Amino acid sequence: MFVSRELKKIQEEHPDLEVEEIDVVANPLTSWQDGIRMIPTLIKGEKKLSGVFLTSKQIKDFLSTP
Repeated sequence: MFVSRELKKIQEEHPDLEVEEIDVVANPLTSWQDGIRMIPTLIKGEKKLSGVFLTSKQIKDFLSTP
């Protein structure tokens, strides 16, 4: 839930940011094929950021890297 709230705050600051939320319980095969092994996982291009306790700074840094 923390990551979801943080992403909403970031989207308010950056309305051009597109976020797609995938329900891993409803789509386990797709999630596995996409390389999601931990919840939450953020994917940007080919890069992934996963962690149980992601901080706001980690999320912002991940999203701001090219």
